Amino acid sequence: MDLNAMMSQMLLLFFTLAVGFFAAKIKIMNEDTNRFLSELVVCILNPLQILASVMTPQRLLQNGQVLALSLIAFLCYIVAILIALPLTRCLRTPKKQVGILRFMFIFSNTGFIGYPLAGALFGENATFYVTVFVLMFQLFCWTYGVFLVEDGTGRFRPSLSLLKNPCVIAALIAYAIYFSGLRVPSVIGDMTRYVGQLTPPVSMLIIGCALAQMKLRRVFDQWRLYVLCAVKLLLFPACVWAILRQVVNNELMVAITVLLISMPVATNSTIISYRCGGDQETASAGIFLSTLLSLGTLPLLMYLLF
Repeated sequence: MDLNAMMSQMLLLFFTLAVGFFAAKIKIMNEDTNRFLSELVVCILNPLQILASVMTPQRLLQNGQVLALSLIAFLCYIVAILIALPLTRCLRTPKKQVGILRFMFIFSNTGFIGYPLAGALFGENATFYVTVFVLMFQLFCWTYGVFLVEDGTGRFRPSLSLLKNPCVIAALIAYAIYFSGLRVPSVIGDMTRYVGQLTPPVSMLIIGCALAQMKLRRVFDQWRLYVLCAVKLLLFPACVWAILRQVVNNELMVAITVLLISMPVATNSTIISYRCGGDQETASAGIFLSTLLSLGTLPLLMYLLF
């Protein structure tokens, strides 16, 4: 494993975030810019990134392996949802922050930094494992995740209207493309990938701009975020590793799963908050703090466990 490459990727994210922060401070970006860019990410960039992930000539996993990894990802999200409920109660979370804190615990930055980190640590062939996990992430994030940001205190009631979200549609199409064995012309895959790869940097610009709108001391004086990060970045991944290594024979599948759930808070928390009127300040603070802490927790976990 190349831990130096992993650190380099994390620093690239921080640099892009800093650019967004600086752009807001000199009045090039503002909240209106963030709302516009959030719509751009949700409706165009992220769906294209999802589709591009399966528009490759390689089929590195058999359909049975894809289903197995999808099941692992599904169960990880179900367990995370079940843990998030009592966790926010134990933290005596204010009602305004309940939904966003649950979102931040459940959803990690799997897609935006999962690909480069998996490639840096385990080789380029490992990145397709990330694709399968990301597809399941999209299905949960843009259904249950949106509910958490909008409300988060009531009962989640699935409806067909959730399937209208561009990211959900893209994830379902991506599954269909892979399982059908459809070969997409390389030029279409290249064009889709070219635009879709703008998703991570644009998302980090949004977060940097959002941080510029708040007092930075608010990022570090929210004790609940520290507890959430400790459970999310260390305890939960270690428990998942201990269970998976007993039931899954594919070591790379176990390693990729642990890596992805060890990621910092998903940047979607800020993007969805802007789109749905959620608590974008807490979301941005959680992303920044968890990403900062993950500079230490990610290398530590990967070194100790693998």
